[in-house]
Amino acid sequence: MLIRFIEFQKFDPYLNMAIDESISFFVRQDKAFPTFRLYGWIKKAVTIGEFQKVEEINQDFCIKNEIPIIRRPTGGKGILHYDDLTYSFSCKKEGRFRGSLFKTYEILSHIFLKAFNLLGISVEIKKEKNSFNKSSLCFARKSFGEICFQNIKIIGSAQKRWIDGFLQQGTIPLTVDRNLLKRIFLCSPDEADNVWGIKELFNRFDIEDFQEAIKKALREEGFEFVVESLQQQELDLAQTLQQKYQDLYSKIKMQQIQSC
Repeated sequence: MLIRFIEFQKFDPYLNMAIDESISFFVRQDKAFPTFRLYGWIKKAVTIGEFQKVEEINQDFCIKNEIPIIRRPTGGKGILHYDDLTYSFSCKKEGRFRGSLFKTYEILSHIFLKAFNLLGISVEIKKEKNSFNKSSLCFARKSFGEICFQNIKIIGSAQKRWIDGFLQQGTIPLTVDRNLLKRIFLCSPDEADNVWGIKELFNRFDIEDFQEAIKKALREEGFEFVVESLQQQELDLAQTLQQKYQDLYSKIKMQQIQSC
């Protein structure tokens, strides 16, 4: 399988989600290769899962501090983005990725496992399929296929599945503002205190080195890849979709104004 690899670049929070959805659309239309994308955030933002209740987030605090709340296309729980490395993978349900959610998780997790190992970071893949933690915070929950270091979750991932394909999104925190997590999420102080960034565990972690390690891991797992940029049609659609991702935060702000 030939994979398009889009290298790390930072974008506006709303545009990041719109780009991932746009890529998935064109991949499922056979107008783009399966796509692995790495990206960052130009400002702080909170993303919540597709079915997560916005009431699990301290909305007043986010509005007062101008931290957008955005609903992801994928599932899972809330993530505070800023100093992190986020990825997405869009693919049709074909070839090695024609299997179940758990099977596709497992394939991608092995790529990340190998990439970390290439950097000398020994991690493991969580095998249990059930998570009973009800926290609103993604990194307080450990789910099947996620990467852990000494039982510390270092990648949080979730999928959106359609009949013909899927989108997987995931985040690797680099550093963590635990006090800010406690203000934003409905979680216990202990849960926030147990969230760690990869740079806090390995201060020599470098995004460019990890990006190259992922490319090498893809090769070792039998994938071919080509480094390319976004197509203009993908950017055009993303700019159209961007408003969709702004709507939730706009609605929250309007409700606050009306309640005053």
